[in-house]
Amino acid sequence: MLRAILGIVIVVATAAACSRGGNDTGNAAADLAALRALDAKLTKLEADVASMATYQAIWDNELNYTRGLDRHDPALMPKSFWPEASISYGSPVKVADIVSYANDGHSNSAAHQHHVTGLTLDVDGNTAHEEGYILYSSDMPRNKALDTPGQPTPGRALAGKLATLGTGRYENRYERRDGTWRMIVHEYTHDISMMLQPVDLCATACLGRWDRSDISYLRPLIPLTAEQRAARAEQSRSPHAAPATGAR
Repeated sequence: MLRAILGIVIVVATAAACSRGGNDTGNAAADLAALRALDAKLTKLEADVASMATYQAIWDNELNYTRGLDRHDPALMPKSFWPEASISYGSPVKVADIVSYANDGHSNSAAHQHHVTGLTLDVDGNTAHEEGYILYSSDMPRNKALDTPGQPTPGRALAGKLATLGTGRYENRYERRDGTWRMIVHEYTHDISMMLQPVDLCATACLGRWDRSDISYLRPLIPLTAEQRAARAEQSRSPHAAPATGAR
């Protein structure tokens, strides 16, 4: 809108300059040059804002996906993909199956987290190629002997077993449809694995959940009382059972 108004002003200024003579013409020409310089700045500003908006939209989509993985949220994960998207972690996964694939596999771990960093973009119109570095812990051995029946929750670490801290990259192709950016191709590339000794925090103070009872969903968020924190920790001392499949 601003550039359209500026264009009208330039046309009017040009017409005015043509109808004047002498010093008036010189002043009008200077004004016209200033307006054209402003128009060039606005053009660049528009391009910069569009680039930042694209980056932010893709970044938000990536974070929603990893949050969906870590909270086992069946609403967030599929929203990151177009319905016909191709997903692969070494073997193909359909968008319709991503929730069960990820949740069943991650439920075999005592705990897991995914962190996306180092996002780079190559944008061409309504298509963008993106690479995001991923730091994850999703292979913490779970002591299933302590599981109780119910919807899977964070579990208890198996004593004496090492957990994986790994790094890799998400290689994605995005498409923008009706102003929305989502993944149409999602590939995971593994880079590094490190084996570390886990600490069974859920034996004493683990408060996180794998559903919408997690405190990150509370609206409004209010301070937890000592009793509420103790109740959440007590839930985690008696984790629920997990299925037996694999995912990353």
